[in-house]
Amino acid sequence: MGNLFIWDFHGVLEKDNEFAVQEVVNRILPEFGFDKKATVEECRMLYGKKWAEYYKYFAPDADEDIIHKMVIKSTEISIKEKIAYKYIKPTDFAHDVIKKISAKGHTNLIMSNSSDEALDYFLESVNMQGLFDHKFGADIHEKSEYGKDTKTEFLKGFLEKNNFGSIFLIDDMEQAVEMGKKFNAVTFRFHRNKTPPDSKANYVIDDLRELLNFI
Repeated sequence: MGNLFIWDFHGVLEKDNEFAVQEVVNRILPEFGFDKKATVEECRMLYGKKWAEYYKYFAPDADEDIIHKMVIKSTEISIKEKIAYKYIKPTDFAHDVIKKISAKGHTNLIMSNSSDEALDYFLESVNMQGLFDHKFGADIHEKSEYGKDTKTEFLKGFLEKNNFGSIFLIDDMEQAVEMGKKFNAVTFRFHRNKTPPDSKANYVIDDLRELLNFI
C-alpha cells in the first residue's frame, strides 16, 4: 500500500511570492479607501493565510462585506495580471522530490489556503501543474467560510474514502503540524530561517531532499 504525502504550497514549494502579495495588497487597500502600506515583513508574517486574514489585519475596521470585496478583487487581479510570475520561484529540489515520491508509487496531495483557481495559477507559475494526484484549495471566497478550518474538514473526508500505509505532512506553519497530528501523520516543519523554529513536528527541515529518506 502506498503512502500519502500532503504538501502545502506557499512557503514550502515556492519562494519569493510575498513580494507579489505585497504588490496586490498595496493596490487594493487605497482602492477601498484605506491609507495603509503593507511591508514585506508584514506579508511574510501573514504568509500562507487566506486573503481575508490579510485584510482583517491591514484594515481592522472594515466590515465583512468590504473584506469580501477586497478578497474577490485581490484574486481577480492576481490571476488576470499574473502578478506572481514577476516574483515567484520554485523551492530548490521541489520538482525532483515530488517526482521521485510519485515514481515510488506514493500519492501527492497539495492543499493550499488559496482558491482552487488560484492554486492552479500558482502551480502553473512554477511549472508544477500535473505533478499532484489530488488538489484542494481551501479559500472558496464565501464570507461564512472565512473562519472555518476547511483543510481539516477536507482531509477528514479524503482519508475516509482512501487508504494509505502512512501519512506524511509537509508545511511551514505550526497550525498545519497540529492538524497533521490529528490524523497520525508524520509531520515536517519546513523553514528557511537561520535558526530552526520551535515546533512539535516530528522533523524540522530546511531541505526538501530529506523527505527522500521516507520513500
